[in-house]
Amino acid sequence: MALQFNFVAALCMLLHVCGCVAPVATLDNNAKTLVASSNMHVIPAPVDIHLVNGLSINQSAGQVLVRGKVAMRQGFLEQLVCLKGTREHESLVVVNVAASHIHAALLAVGAHAGHPGIWSRDNSTTNDLKLQPPAGDVVSVQVEFAMDGVTQRCDLGQWIQDARHQEIFNSRFVFAGSRFEPDGRGAQRYTANVTGSIVGLVTFGDELIAYAEVIPDQAEISKPHWQANTTHIPPEGSDVVLIFKPLKP
Repeated sequence: MALQFNFVAALCMLLHVCGCVAPVATLDNNAKTLVASSNMHVIPAPVDIHLVNGLSINQSAGQVLVRGKVAMRQGFLEQLVCLKGTREHESLVVVNVAASHIHAALLAVGAHAGHPGIWSRDNSTTNDLKLQPPAGDVVSVQVEFAMDGVTQRCDLGQWIQDARHQEIFNSRFVFAGSRFEPDGRGAQRYTANVTGSIVGLVTFGDELIAYAEVIPDQAEISKPHWQANTTHIPPEGSDVVLIFKPLKP
């Protein structure tokens, strides 16, 4: 079954124009080979390779940078970063870059994807909640922005607070890599390209970058309590730059 999105092809499309990538193998049309694509050889490249729609790579620093805007600065959160036209009502930042392109850029800086988290419940035993955490390389998620005329950078987690004032947000994320699903036409599509889940908070199971802890997406099971930390967030519509950096053990 053919995949609609080929990560090595996307990587070459994004980076070959800059002369900074030299793939050592081609990708056939199955998901197992997608995993192997993260081992492709990358030639050292200049700082800040500008790609498409505000996506760039700082190869020497091992960072992927994505330009976006503040989507909301008060209220409860289910997503942290989403694709334009999807989940702005529950996300801190909105971007205009497809999740699959960010995935390809993370491969280019040496990151390895895992899988999104999963949760389930045995209906016969309402308290029997099963949680499978997401996997993948740990990724630092920082945001750079201007506030009161001063350029600042912080962990995205500093934009999140507990409405109950009981917990401090544990800013830990992993490169989950979303998943594929049938597109209804005999092929498969990259799920986060459709749902817009770039950086997730609650566990929908489609996240490109997932919060490391599983939070069921049903309020009756896990009552929402993470909300925007309004005083730390610039006005809605403000320009920001997200900085994703894989952290090796």
